[in-house]
Amino acid sequence: MDTLHVAVIGAGKMGLLHAGIFNSLENSKLTAISEKDEMILRFGKKYLPKVHFYEDYEKMFNAENIDIVAITTPVFLHHSMIEKAIDHDLNIFVEKPLSINGKECRSILSRNFKGKSQVGYCRRFMGTYSFVKEILSKSLLGKVNYFDSRIFVGWVFAPGKGWQYDPKKSGGGALIDLGSHAMDMFHYLFGDIASVQANARNVFNKNVEDYVSVNLTLLNNIIGSLQISWSIKNYRMPELKIDIYCDYGKITVTEKYVEIFSDIHHNSIKKGWNIFYKQDITPEVTVNLAGPEYTLEDQNLVDAIINDTVPMCNFHEAGKASYAVDAVYASINCNSVEKVLYGV
Repeated sequence: MDTLHVAVIGAGKMGLLHAGIFNSLENSKLTAISEKDEMILRFGKKYLPKVHFYEDYEKMFNAENIDIVAITTPVFLHHSMIEKAIDHDLNIFVEKPLSINGKECRSILSRNFKGKSQVGYCRRFMGTYSFVKEILSKSLLGKVNYFDSRIFVGWVFAPGKGWQYDPKKSGGGALIDLGSHAMDMFHYLFGDIASVQANARNVFNKNVEDYVSVNLTLLNNIIGSLQISWSIKNYRMPELKIDIYCDYGKITVTEKYVEIFSDIHHNSIKKGWNIFYKQDITPEVTVNLAGPEYTLEDQNLVDAIINDTVPMCNFHEAGKASYAVDAVYASINCNSVEKVLYGV
């Protein structure tokens, strides 16, 4: 297999992270970066002389021999960039969420896209959540009946500035920013969502929500709850914590650990209390720039292209989180129970 040539749109934190990872993997190489910031362009051209830099990503598409494009721009730009990349027959990585709302996701999915796609819901690649996925898939503790969850971070304690606080550009506030990660994880662990009922409060920001509370019913009759906020003190990094109640025990999972109380003994899970830490249940990676999960998601896309397999979080999978977020916003706005509408 020839080396896959990778281009990145957006040389911010996530763009540089994925640029470094793709450039370090065995079967991929960073070829070009598109970025509008003049200072970044000057530094990039100076310190990365083998990488071609462009202000216009469409000129980059036309000039370069690209196999993969990584889109790491603000979410309101995703839709147009993805569709341009589809026109150029590229394989696509895009940071989450797939797009600003379900309507744009359906537009993307309606295209005749023959390449491979991956959306950056990185928690699917974290050892803790993958470990719990295996337990649930094998029904080691029986069926799931209920879950209680929260995703918190301490970012916002005053009116915010920038595109993230403009719902026309961000899609909303804490719900789409943090809650989309939770919605993707629910689909990954439990299955599709039937309906949601939600409330929200705008405390620090007039136009976007700072606190959200959601009740969920899944198609398989599991029920659950989710609390979301980016305004909780003493959370330096986002934490998604899920308590899962099964027939024969309880599972608590976060980014850092899995804690299980089991009524039964089953191989590595003993009766009583069990705890497993991320570092002990995460596969080793060849390069670790900000956590193994980022390398694993990029490697998963590269492997899917080489082996003609389906990436773990392709456009179809990632769209489900956006459809669920849409339903939550509809519930908040209408004070009603809302069905989650899937499909193109």
